[in-house]
Amino acid sequence: MRKSYISFLFILFITTLNSQNVVINEVLYDPEGSDGGYEWIELYNNSDSAVNLAGWRFEKAGSEFETVFIFDPIGWFPIEPNAYFLIGEEFVPNCDLIENLAFQNGGTATDGIRLISADTLYTDTVLYDSPNTNNLPDDVSNPGLYFAVDVAGGNSLARVQNGVDSDNCELDFFECSDPTPGEPNFYPIDLAIYELELTLNNDEYWLQTEVFNLSTQNVDNLTASLEITVNSSSYGSYYLPAIPALGSVAFTQQISLPAMEYCVVEAEVIFLYDNELGNNFAATSILLDENPILINEMLFKPESSNQEWIEIYNRSACAYVVDNLQIMDASGGIISFNGSLQSNSFLVICQDANLLFQTYSNCDQNLVVEAIDWTSLNNTEETLILMDEFGTVFDSLSYNGNNCPANYSFERVNPFNDENIQWLVCIDSCGGTPTFHNSVLPIEKDLKLEFIEIYEENSKINHKLKISNIGLENIESAEINCYQREVDDISNMNVYSDFIELVDTLEISFHTDLPGSGYFEFQYEIISDEDLNAANDQQISHFNNGGLPFVINEIMYAPQNDMPEWIELKFNSNIENLEEYFLVVDEDTLQITNPEGEFDFMIITHSQSDIDTLQAFYGLDEIPMVKGLVSLSNSGEQLALFDNCHNLIESFFFSPEWNDAIPGTSIERINSNLPATENNWGPSVEMCTPGTENSIFVEVLPSNMKLSVDPNPFSPYRNEYTIFSFKLPQVISRVTLRIFDLKGRMLRKLVNQQLQASTGNIVWDGKGDNGKKLPVGVYVVLMEATSYETEKVYNKKITVVIGK
Repeated sequence: MRKSYISFLFILFITTLNSQNVVINEVLYDPEGSDGGYEWIELYNNSDSAVNLAGWRFEKAGSEFETVFIFDPIGWFPIEPNAYFLIGEEFVPNCDLIENLAFQNGGTATDGIRLISADTLYTDTVLYDSPNTNNLPDDVSNPGLYFAVDVAGGNSLARVQNGVDSDNCELDFFECSDPTPGEPNFYPIDLAIYELELTLNNDEYWLQTEVFNLSTQNVDNLTASLEITVNSSSYGSYYLPAIPALGSVAFTQQISLPAMEYCVVEAEVIFLYDNELGNNFAATSILLDENPILINEMLFKPESSNQEWIEIYNRSACAYVVDNLQIMDASGGIISFNGSLQSNSFLVICQDANLLFQTYSNCDQNLVVEAIDWTSLNNTEETLILMDEFGTVFDSLSYNGNNCPANYSFERVNPFNDENIQWLVCIDSCGGTPTFHNSVLPIEKDLKLEFIEIYEENSKINHKLKISNIGLENIESAEINCYQREVDDISNMNVYSDFIELVDTLEISFHTDLPGSGYFEFQYEIISDEDLNAANDQQISHFNNGGLPFVINEIMYAPQNDMPEWIELKFNSNIENLEEYFLVVDEDTLQITNPEGEFDFMIITHSQSDIDTLQAFYGLDEIPMVKGLVSLSNSGEQLALFDNCHNLIESFFFSPEWNDAIPGTSIERINSNLPATENNWGPSVEMCTPGTENSIFVEVLPSNMKLSVDPNPFSPYRNEYTIFSFKLPQVISRVTLRIFDLKGRMLRKLVNQQLQASTGNIVWDGKGDNGKKLPVGVYVVLMEATSYETEKVYNKKITVVIGK
């Protein structure tokens, strides 16, 4: 008897402690229009345990407190830990409980709302409006001393911090213009940054800005930060000191900039509770050396069949995205555009790309973009300024076009020399040289580098190159360099360097050490200070030493009726300079030109009609598709992949036994980074997965079966679902998942002997096999998985709770 009494007291003590964490969190006592049916009050449980509100009551006060309603003392009204409980009138949606409230509002004196626990040992009181002429008490003073504001119609009274009660209504509550019944409150804090300044002081660059607090609440020390990026790469994160309400703090930071001609520095204010993100960002730019990009050619006086256009040129060793550049004329008109500009390359901006291609048929279409905005160029006097969005000027020029014939461009004579800049009329027969070196460029000396072959010889790599003098005058000596990098590595390693003597044309051969396992890119470069054209001074080759940069990933050799055969390639690496590769099926070879852009998969099928069928059926509009695949034998084929340097990537014979010869089911590779052995293939558990990750893909199998459920508990009576997530120690298994009650009666069979990959999810709506929602309670979930390959059986049992 004594033990039972002590246990009762302990439970009562714990319940009382938890009750003290239930607070009035938000209340709407004055809805817009008529109050009737639209008032609501939200409670929050700031403890780690659920609290039953049975027997609790609400009181309201004008002149004195009186009861609004009492929770049924023998009822069950749980408020979960760190959760909300919403009580509202009849027209309030998503309420946990519907009651008539009619809280006090209006008048010229303090009103109040009070929550009282069932044992009356705990109260939470909210007093609002003033003065307190009726001497209403709060939780610590009688009469109360601190009052929340009397909110306008339609606004709620909300806690500044959810669940945090200091017994000071003036500090604890604010007027919320965007009420959040049943959800967290957000105090409207707005941090802003407007300008970013970058200055040079004693050979050091300093970043300066000011962060403003536009709200009426202080921001605590180290709760907000500035994220700094340089050329789109993260530079650092810096915590800010406390920022007073309606105040600001200055930020100054020394910053190291990369060895590039042009840098963009960006700053973003990060604060979890910032409700206005549109003013959290500022940026600036700076030229650290000579301008890398300049205006190189322009056509300002076209005939009626042509159009105006401007060419810009990147004379630096770095590539640039030029989305933030623009060209402004003397009147302030803007030409804006998007694009990228590779090292020593061009970009032509025009209004109609197709018209430009028709007019200049030899131009490189990859180096042409259509302007977003265009301003007409003057045929006589004009000034053009190439600048970025921050006002940093890259280049400027002024011209007088009176002596320029129609349909002929103006060309910059030498884009590599900023002294004595000259512009001349184009002398090319087309009247312009868009995407090419200017016709007036005096290329007196020019070396051209060509790749011949690469192969392994005596555990070394042999490289063969050709160097030609193609300029007006010969260059007699130059430096040859060879750089090696693995394709997924951004850093180059110089593996060969030599000085060579030249006359006219020279073929050279040299050896480098055989690298370790992997797929490697070799970049060759010929260097001479006398060479005026760097565009033809580099070549690329590749060498494979057991790497798998791209592989055959999925094979559909026996499709369903009216569907085509296909092979899927997967690219494990982004090989930027790979121009083409070859798929060999038995004795037939298909040459594949590498598409532009980044992609992970490619589908190869027979014809354009088959491409259209696959795109329509599987939604593969974003996946590169190639035609030319020969018919695949249902008894298997020898397959091989080569790159354009004749490196073998992989070669294997696929067998129909790899997918049990199931019609309409593809053979999938388990892991694209592992060799194409029999153990690395299996049947798709989703029939096929063209253009997406294979259904049986796995990197590392777990040692044991794992099964979890989330959310738990859940309520089908609130149209909620739960998800069973599993991990299996086999690549493919036959899975059965059943639901039982605590008496062992099976109520639902969700999955029955279904093929599943090593990881997956199963959704349950809380219903039994009869289609009805199961009662509130605890249920047993049993999952059985039988290995597709070994027939070993795995079991896992967990419980799931259905709530109200």
